[in-house]
Amino acid sequence: YQASHRLLAQEHTSRITRPPTTTHPSPFKMADLVQPTKPPTAYWLWLSEKRPALTKELGKTKGSDVAKFAGERWKALSAADKKPYEEKAATAKKEFDAEMEKFLAAGGVKNKRKMKESKDGKRGSKKARADARAASGMPKRPPSAYFQFMKENQEAIRKEVGPGKTASAVGALGGQKWKAMTAAQKKPYEDKVAKMKAEWTKAMEAWKKNGGGANAEAGDEEDDDDNEEEQ
Repeated sequence: YQASHRLLAQEHTSRITRPPTTTHPSPFKMADLVQPTKPPTAYWLWLSEKRPALTKELGKTKGSDVAKFAGERWKALSAADKKPYEEKAATAKKEFDAEMEKFLAAGGVKNKRKMKESKDGKRGSKKARADARAASGMPKRPPSAYFQFMKENQEAIRKEVGPGKTASAVGALGGQKWKAMTAAQKKPYEDKVAKMKAEWTKAMEAWKKNGGGANAEAGDEEDDDDNEEEQ
């Protein structure tokens, strides 16, 4: 009887002290979650289809010119001509909403996009991103006053540095010259850039108004390091 009692007591104690079993979501499933891509607008669908013809008709390939020309054409379309693209966009939006619900229900976090990486683990090249922006018709951001100065004086600086020198050596000397310039000497470059930026801002507003920013992701703006001014 005493031995049986001790066994029962040990079993009871074991049940009390044994930590509860908990389940955790698989880290592999969470890691595999990818936020659905925002669908294009009716205008964007139309532009993707008509871009080659519009570019050929316009006779220019500059993104801001094509975007402006396309926006005017889109506005001039009748409701009947726009309807097929609007219906496609509405269908894509419904599918996107459904996929987003599944994404959120599975534990995904909205707007937390996973950085796209190439096979070597690095983010896609600047050229690839620049090509994508050009293909979207996104107006190119104007350079900084320093970069405008370098653009106009690069050859002279290169000659001063001497043959066989790297681009970084040219940039270093250019930075030194820029720092040594007075406010009056910098002003012509700053004025040029201010004018270009005003034109770029208008072009961006037109581009976004016509649906150009519908598929733009957080990183779609021009790379900041392309316009960093030498300190």
